[in-house]
Amino acid sequence: MTLQPQLALDWEAAQSISAGTSSEPLVPASPSPHWITWPVYFHTGVRTALPEIWVREEVYERLIQAANCLPSQYRLVLLDGWRPKPVQNSLFEGMRSKLAAQHPDLPASELERRVLLYAARPSDDPASPSPHITGGAVDVTLADTNGRFLNMGSSFDEASERSWTAAPVREDQSERRKILLDTMIQAGFTNLPSEWWHFDYGNWVWAWYRMRPAALYGPVKLPLI
Repeated sequence: MTLQPQLALDWEAAQSISAGTSSEPLVPASPSPHWITWPVYFHTGVRTALPEIWVREEVYERLIQAANCLPSQYRLVLLDGWRPKPVQNSLFEGMRSKLAAQHPDLPASELERRVLLYAARPSDDPASPSPHITGGAVDVTLADTNGRFLNMGSSFDEASERSWTAAPVREDQSERRKILLDTMIQAGFTNLPSEWWHFDYGNWVWAWYRMRPAALYGPVKLPLI
């Protein structure tokens, strides 16, 4: 099965979209019978990463729709949602360092372009927040009914062409990507084409792909608990 490539995100054009001002709260994603939560950055030791996954309330409801539409042999796995700015900064700088080490001769402008394929600039600026800082971005994958994570053709956060949703991976891996993609799109999300695991709802990335003049969500802070 071959997935059709989608238009790559134009970061500069997309960030010209007005950020939203919705006061919709963040809610915790666990516990839930609908999915498995595995906060990937907490479990892999990223400093200031949270042991809980938080998303906007409407995102939570749409994730339920997605989970309920999956074929019975699959379970949805939530890896990440809202991020504190320090976590986004760590991921951005880590990706820059990784790609600079892999490609030491790249001009600075090309290095920046490649970094942005896999990590957003850290920002809580109301005019141009990082997608995950809005609470409208989620990273997801699939597991089997025993909770075993399935092979999707690349590692999560892998900075390679294999991570593109439409990359030429094995037939079974491509099938799983299509199932995940179709399910999330039916629930109202959009996919970042350079990351098969990344989906957006309500933020400026989503608004750009949906050709909307404004986003629903701007930056949001974790509620005091």
